[in-house]
Amino acid sequence: MDDVFAQYQAALRSGHQLAAEGRFKEALTQYEAAARVADERALPHIVVGGMLMRLGRPKDALAAYERALFREPTDLDALGGRAAALLATGRRDEAAVVQRQIATLRQAPPTSDGVPAELLTPVSRAEALAIAGEQARDGGQREAAIDAWLAEAREHAAQEHFDAALDAAIRALSLDTGSVRVHLELTRLYYERGWESEAIQRAGSLRRLLQLAPNDEVTAGLDALEREYTGSASER
Repeated sequence: MDDVFAQYQAALRSGHQLAAEGRFKEALTQYEAAARVADERALPHIVVGGMLMRLGRPKDALAAYERALFREPTDLDALGGRAAALLATGRRDEAAVVQRQIATLRQAPPTSDGVPAELLTPVSRAEALAIAGEQARDGGQREAAIDAWLAEAREHAAQEHFDAALDAAIRALSLDTGSVRVHLELTRLYYERGWESEAIQRAGSLRRLLQLAPNDEVTAGLDALEREYTGSASER
């Protein structure tokens, strides 16, 4: 058993090193070896999925993430990867269901699975979503790309990586400069970062956009933001 676990660790570490060097095909080979040795674990299937996403194979990545979820149904990295792979193939409704599942699980107390740091997946949920956005955009799935990059922005914001979050939101905005849901996310990020005057200005601009393109969900989201950060929603 010790020899098997040593083989598993060696394959994962080799895969991580190759991935860090940008040698994704070779990294995938190592991760697949790790998955064969420790098929019962979710982690090797997750890293296989991450490399398949990087290699532009989201359908194969989805299968890998589903294998991981069969072994660990509440693993957030596996769920995040599955959502990303779904978005990369334009399956927005299914991805939205997974994102809601992730949001619910995040409300539960955190647990530790005892995985050594050097064995953790090198592709974060935010990175998987960034890749998914690129693949969806390249496949002509504009709304799915926007979904992916907005989800990426929320992942970064949850870690208080606001520059990265803004970059992701701006990428989404570049696909549709009039998207009210993207402008809502930018307003939220400005408030969260503490740029109150800029957030108020953007909120005012969003109100004007909503007059031209009414959206009840975005309006409710903006009202909630303004109540949270300024104490009241703007008059409409």
